[in-house]
Amino acid sequence: MRVLEHEPLAGHGYWRVGGPLERLVLVDSVEELLALPHIDHVLGNGSNLLVPDEGLPGVTVKLVGELRNLTVEGDVGRDVLVRVGAGMLNAVVLARLDKLGLGGLGCLAGVPGTVGGAVAMNAGTALGEIAERLVAVEGLDGREWRRIDRTSLPMAYREGGLPRGFVAVAALLRATRVGVDEERARVGEHLSRRKATQPLDFPSCGSVFRNPPGNHAGQLIERVGLKGWRHGGAEISALHANFIVNRGGASAKDVMTCIHTAWSRVKAETGVALVPEVHVLGAWPAALWPLSG
Repeated sequence: MRVLEHEPLAGHGYWRVGGPLERLVLVDSVEELLALPHIDHVLGNGSNLLVPDEGLPGVTVKLVGELRNLTVEGDVGRDVLVRVGAGMLNAVVLARLDKLGLGGLGCLAGVPGTVGGAVAMNAGTALGEIAERLVAVEGLDGREWRRIDRTSLPMAYREGGLPRGFVAVAALLRATRVGVDEERARVGEHLSRRKATQPLDFPSCGSVFRNPPGNHAGQLIERVGLKGWRHGGAEISALHANFIVNRGGASAKDVMTCIHTAWSRVKAETGVALVPEVHVLGAWPAALWPLSG
């Protein structure tokens, strides 16, 4: 276990913004996690997180070491059950499975962050959602170790359905040996489209808002004239309006101003209240972040 005092989130988050985390604890094992008297926040890989420039109080945990392992548990019918540590990066999961000749989790291709974060928000792409391959999630519910089967989770579009405060430590997922070559081809096509349509050359957290039913958040933001709009070093991407990018020197406040401007303009001009995918922590002015609570 390592404890970092006043560690800047900018060095851990995909946006490269955010103030210091009062105490960042790098946890290597379940035993170390259980030894902590309390946990205020879980960092994941910082791919979908926004914290104020003033920082974040409390204890923030990041899962490393053996909490980033993948093990094959055995065959289950036509599928192969794998246990994946919640701290493992989605890209590493896909690479490990590919080396084992396994597929089935192509839905995570191009999704930044960790498996724990993917389960928490039911991450996915045009290739599917992790809910389709999830068997169970294991972790801490308060101070108790708990396994929650997929059938008990009310998962929905970008909703993992985990209990509030639950710390995911591992996910049991169904991989497969069937159709691996075909999935590899679909993943390649998906990543090529992503490279052509998303602003991957600048720091971002990916999609900022969920797509509302029957619509696309990026198209709504573009419709109200905000594609390419900038505040400070942050920009509502000129390539894809549902991405906010750090063009250089952006602050967390710059990013939040772009989020709030897009949300309020779309609400005022179309009546659609976009739902953020971004996980916002810390104290923000109500005028900038009226969506909290």
